[in-house]
Amino acid sequence: MSQQNRVQIKCSDCGKTDTVSFKPTPGKPVYCRDCLSKHRVKRTDSRDRVENRSPVPSVEKQAWSRRQNNWK
Repeated sequence: MSQQNRVQIKCSDCGKTDTVSFKPTPGKPVYCRDCLSKHRVKRTDSRDRVENRSPVPSVEKQAWSRRQNNWK
């Protein structure tokens, strides 16, 4: 991306100035490259944990299997 399409920002975490390729949304945090990589690692770690995943429904609980009894 060319430099003219970049917007200068002040990092919400460390206060360092950096440039981004988008116009930041007012009221939402915006991070420099270093802080963004830290936030991404935290988010990825929590998504990969097995205990955070919802259980897989059994076949009996699926909508199509309940409706199948009405077709007889």
